[in-house]
Amino acid sequence: MRALITLYLTIGIVLLLLGFFATGDCPDKNTDVVSDVVFVLGWPVYLYDDVVHGNLAAPEWLHRQACEGGIGAKKTQAVR
Repeated sequence: MRALITLYLTIGIVLLLLGFFATGDCPDKNTDVVSDVVFVLGWPVYLYDDVVHGNLAAPEWLHRQACEGGIGAKKTQAVR
């Protein structure tokens, strides 16, 4: 069981590091630790919602987490 939890967290950390270093120029890095922790803990949900079911490519998803404010920075329009 410990191995599964370690694998899960390792995948989340690797995805986060890929977002910071492998998705292009990142002039304004996300420094919000809470956002990063939530991403590492919930990466399968966000992957499904944004990439599989949504309209983002995987590199865009990772870049948004690392350089554009994190998972809570979805760009939606206000309902009027």
